[in-house]
Amino acid sequence: MKFPGNVAARAIVAFAVAGIMTGAAASPASAAAGTLTVCSQGSYSSYVTFVARGIATAAVDPGGCADFTGFTGDEAEPIEVYGISGSAAFRVAEGGYRGNLGGKVVTYGKPGDVWAVTPDVGKDAGSDDDS
Repeated sequence: MKFPGNVAARAIVAFAVAGIMTGAAASPASAAAGTLTVCSQGSYSSYVTFVARGIATAAVDPGGCADFTGFTGDEAEPIEVYGISGSAAFRVAEGGYRGNLGGKVVTYGKPGDVWAVTPDVGKDAGSDDDS
């Protein structure tokens, strides 16, 4: 599938915003408050969109991790995780993020068999988790 218009627009915004947010290499350790760590452990690049904010992180290459700072807030908010292989973007997972806790997203697999781990923010971020 080619980039849908809204995904392509979000990716463009992500690269424009990357100058504002830190995209430095990161270790797989837990993220600090206001920081989202994105790790691409699969065979594809990945990025995260903040649905309500209408912005996204820059893409992280396979095998890499990056910290993205400036995502603050006390309320849980929905995020969507996407992968990129060639010029095709595909949805990997959805989850939640809470700025005051920070968080980490890790993607795995290969196109056609993808999955991700997203931050645990409780049950008020639009997830189906009832715990």
